[in-house]
Amino acid sequence: MIYTSDHFTKNETLKCDVCIVGSGAGGAYAAHALSSRGKSVILVESGSFHTLRDFSQREEAMFPKLFYEAGNRRTSDRKIRVLHGKGVGGSTLHNVNLCKRIPEELFALWNLKGLSFAQLEAHYQEVETLLGVKKIAENQVNRANTLFRAGTQKLGYKGAILSHNRTGCVGSGFCELGCSYDGKNNALKVLIPKIVGSGKGRVLADAKVTIFEMQGRRVVKARVSIRDPRLPPDSPPKCEITIEANAFVSCAGGIETPLLLQRSRIPDPFGLIGSKLFLHPGTAALGFFEEKVESWMGVPQSWECTEFLGFGARDANRVWLIGGSAHPAGAASILPGFGSAHRELMHQYPHIVPISPMVHDQSCGRVSQDGEHRVKIDYELNAKDQAQLGLGLFESAKILFAAGARQVLIPFVSPILVSSVDELMMHRERLNHCLGETDIVSVHPMGSVWMGNSPESSCLDVTGRYHHLDNLFVADMSVYPTSIGVPPQISTYAMGKLVGENVARMV
Repeated sequence: MIYTSDHFTKNETLKCDVCIVGSGAGGAYAAHALSSRGKSVILVESGSFHTLRDFSQREEAMFPKLFYEAGNRRTSDRKIRVLHGKGVGGSTLHNVNLCKRIPEELFALWNLKGLSFAQLEAHYQEVETLLGVKKIAENQVNRANTLFRAGTQKLGYKGAILSHNRTGCVGSGFCELGCSYDGKNNALKVLIPKIVGSGKGRVLADAKVTIFEMQGRRVVKARVSIRDPRLPPDSPPKCEITIEANAFVSCAGGIETPLLLQRSRIPDPFGLIGSKLFLHPGTAALGFFEEKVESWMGVPQSWECTEFLGFGARDANRVWLIGGSAHPAGAASILPGFGSAHRELMHQYPHIVPISPMVHDQSCGRVSQDGEHRVKIDYELNAKDQAQLGLGLFESAKILFAAGARQVLIPFVSPILVSSVDELMMHRERLNHCLGETDIVSVHPMGSVWMGNSPESSCLDVTGRYHHLDNLFVADMSVYPTSIGVPPQISTYAMGKLVGENVARMV
């Protein structure tokens, strides 16, 4: 059963074997692993339950529904926007279903004793089978990605068609606003029905876990505020639900999980919770083509360039190049200028091909609570990571010119509009100082409650258990010891499976 705020009218107590906070990739798969093994599960989600008719393909309607702070959450200095999903299905509602595994060479650097890459691969294989992960078919590569591929190949750079988990995709291009055609094999479509259908799983939507309560080395209760999503966010809760369980798993994501643990005053003798946040930040270069491209049509991301993406300790470059698109309001916010100048650029919207460089970041930040409701994300992109973004912008522009672009725009505050690589070279050093100059976005906040080998240097052991408590686990994007440099969706599903199975053995 899926319960929304309308189902609750009074305070009450619920009991189960395992309480899971967050219904995204990690939480939903952990709940599936547990419920399929006969364990009773309550899955608690702060966002709402959406059906297909709720995905209106309107930016102004969907951003408040699918993102914390309507997609306007930012770092403390306001220079990086951090998109963090909510709703039953979590960030799998708005992601574009792109699936890439953690590279083995990066996993080896983590040196996690008791967890091998072969073990992780086995989880990947089962997850990818259930979610129908497969390489994008040639006829699904849209015109924008075809041009991106042509430019990559003309320069002799490494690239590949990507794998996605989608079935029945009609190529509407509105993936980031939730799929109204049910083409995504995501947590909402695949896992939530299995959890509820098992007879062992309940889902509470519009339900925010405010704190965990502890006795000794155990969490014994979760306090949950039920809120009516039709009312302003600061409205009083309708009621409070108390959940008593034998084990608790936080899967609220790289921002909300550390905040929940901090609010709960979880034992943290070394001050680690929330202290090592990676953002995998990205920006965009925009190519203007004579032909009408309509980059918003079709699968947004079907081609990648990995020429400049390294994961080894000695690799100099750490930037991944990926295609994409922006819907009208998003495009308008990226394109520079005011009035008639901005209008002229928007008239070129159908002719624009964007390429986004995303950095496997070594900068790291901290998540904390700033007052009762405000989230504080302290993160500063260091000089090396800014230079990697600069490299990514430069190489993206080269690829766009190789593909036939007549001009390339780097949307800095004072825009860089060039008609050749030679012209771009005049701005090469400026590209290395992009922080505060252009819209930098993080869609993959991770690493803030990470796995490791000792309580002094990590928050979790390799089973996902919090070092200082016996029955608290984490299974979301928080668990990675570093940035993973690729989209974390499929890895987070796999981590949910791994941790869920570990919890099932103890309850």
